Amino acid sequence: MISPEDIERTFQSLSQVPAISETLAILQKKLPSDLRYHSFAHTIEVLRDAIEFALTDKLPARSIELLALAAVTHDAGFIQSRVNNEEIGAKYARDTMMKAGSYSHEEIRLVERMILDTALVQIDGALRQVPHTELSKYLLDADLGNFGRDDFFHKSDLQREELGEDLIPFRVKTLQLLSAHTWLTNAALATRQSKKEQNLAKLKTLIEQDR
Repeated sequence: MISPEDIERTFQSLSQVPAISETLAILQKKLPSDLRYHSFAHTIEVLRDAIEFALTDKLPARSIELLALAAVTHDAGFIQSRVNNEEIGAKYARDTMMKAGSYSHEEIRLVERMILDTALVQIDGALRQVPHTELSKYLLDADLGNFGRDDFFHKSDLQREELGEDLIPFRVKTLQLLSAHTWLTNAALATRQSKKEQNLAKLKTLIEQDR
């Protein structure tokens, strides 16, 4: 079991990596204030969850650094646009890593791919994220990590406010997303599945009460 101290120690260490620290500073300053869900806080949560899952599954240190880079840049596109933000974020990551000069072309392409994989796509009538690399699985589980956390309904409310949608139809859409979702890593499955099932059951109850 990975301890909170292990996660914090790794978080603090990675936060000192120039490409990561510079990105965090830019996000904190430039992300639009009306982004209730895709906020700086969300980026930090994704980074911490990615670290937790990666440490739990004992990924190599270099892989964890690349995963952390993808985590902090995955929503950087929101600085410019809410449409196709993944493509903008991937380009931001590429530019940042090339500027750093300490990453190979293969590593840069890997981080770009991870960010692009965070996009939701329609598959068999349901919205899903599709990983194209093994590391993508960790970023995607972290990006939707709140599905299996105590703050799921709070985060859901923030997303609804950001989108400006009415409560009842938003809950139905969230139910569809949560029902279609599966964890992609052993770590997330082991640590988040039980709470996700509880959140799903509560969401179904709320929708029944709405009728």
